[in-house]
Amino acid sequence: MSFASKTFCYLLLCLLACSCTAHLFSTAPMPDRNRPIARIETRGGIEYGATTREGILFLGRTAQAGPCRVYYWLGPTLVVEDGYIEPAGSILYNAKIDLQTNNIHVLPRDLMQADRIFAMVFSPEGVSEVPVKLAQGENFAGDILENPGQPLPPGAGLFLRDERQKLLFVGLVSAEINIGSDKYVAFAGTDRMREALMVPKLYPEVPEPKYRPDGISIVR
Repeated sequence: MSFASKTFCYLLLCLLACSCTAHLFSTAPMPDRNRPIARIETRGGIEYGATTREGILFLGRTAQAGPCRVYYWLGPTLVVEDGYIEPAGSILYNAKIDLQTNNIHVLPRDLMQADRIFAMVFSPEGVSEVPVKLAQGENFAGDILENPGQPLPPGAGLFLRDERQKLLFVGLVSAEINIGSDKYVAFAGTDRMREALMVPKLYPEVPEPKYRPDGISIVR
């Protein structure tokens, strides 16, 4: 290796070391990803969904195509962004926006009775967590929750925290149902997510630059 090449490698290593050191000793807080839910306004009404690695997923009860407006949390701040709706696969739809959201991973397995699941409910003031539990019994089949004791809006995100306290997405509340004299909550769970992930998608996507009126330039 020539002297010039060695000098270049040395300078590059120094630059990387300085960058890593600056990151390690930075006082900037890590991004808050504890509110991975969204409110979606469509041409037909209002929906709720979750901001996941697979997109801003919702049930498409009021619209399955066209423009939308998404309200989502970025740390403690409620952000509003215009977007459009596209199918995500199965019964799920994706509210596509330009900017990045709290992209929470999807639970990579089936739910178990011992899992501590909770619903995250959206409000303009913040979010609230409602503990929920899988319904038990030989007469139950599918994704059904015990009555949590309070109404849950359709589209409310369902999550659990892993052993490192990281959030994992497990489904969306779909409807309140009555079985006999008892109330339960049906939800679109991991089976629906697997169906959505099996839909073929174009890869790699051709990057397309976009220059927004707010001065933000992106490549998507």
